[in-house]
Amino acid sequence: MKKLELAAWGLVFTLLGAEVGLAVLRPWDHHVALSLSGSQTSSLVPANGSPSPGATTLVTPSAGGNCPDVVVHRIEQLHAIPRSAWIHASDGVNVRAAPSSSATRLTTLATGTQLTVQEEQGNPDGIWYRIRLEDGRDGWLVQRYTTNYPISLASTDSLKIWLPGGYQFQTAASGKAEARFAGAPLALLYFQTGAVDQAPMEMAVQAGLPLRSTWRQGPDQQVLVGDLPATDRVFSITLAGGGCPALIHEVRVSTASRYYIFRFLVDAPSSSVVAQLLDSATVQ
Repeated sequence: MKKLELAAWGLVFTLLGAEVGLAVLRPWDHHVALSLSGSQTSSLVPANGSPSPGATTLVTPSAGGNCPDVVVHRIEQLHAIPRSAWIHASDGVNVRAAPSSSATRLTTLATGTQLTVQEEQGNPDGIWYRIRLEDGRDGWLVQRYTTNYPISLASTDSLKIWLPGGYQFQTAASGKAEARFAGAPLALLYFQTGAVDQAPMEMAVQAGLPLRSTWRQGPDQQVLVGDLPATDRVFSITLAGGGCPALIHEVRVSTASRYYIFRFLVDAPSSSVVAQLLDSATVQ
């Protein structure tokens, strides 16, 4: 299957195709590996008036704090050496003999593999991690396709995706599902799919989210996932019960026969977790 690339918000993201396993999209095989390469920065400003610089860290349910309705509890590994990381690219990541995409490929690590980062190095190819393979050899892989939080496989009838540890899907209705942490008041991901000729103009607002009339919309971008039409949009919202700012990032993808809507709820205007989740997703 061919690894597909999604460009969004007027930015051009480069897919490090040499570092991920490649997939072939065949006319008779409707499994599509999605990829949103790179992190994104929105111009939206949260309700407190202060934009969040840089990429957010992972969002998971809060055990308390000022905004208990926003999933903000952090479970990342500390940025230290050595530390743990997990492969999230849906087709796996190549391990090289040196920190270069032209170096000899030693092996390919599957999605979900936990590894220990021994060293990191930046070069024109991006940031590379040195790891120790099971056979004792040292190898290098691109940081872009790893997370610093544990992930586990979750699925619906038409979607497979690697979610942060502790999240699972709950089926809301036919063709609809929500990925949430046990006991969390809001979902991290809302997913909807169906026949393309029945695609809604607007996805219904889920319980717990504010009325659509209060959403502040950022720029819409008509983009392609491979040769498939898609729409990428973001909204700034304020959650009830404390005025907590949050961000809704919505990605709509269409094939010849089906539509897919991903709606992510994150807690800051710049988030790499959306790219990481889509990198791990395969739809049917």
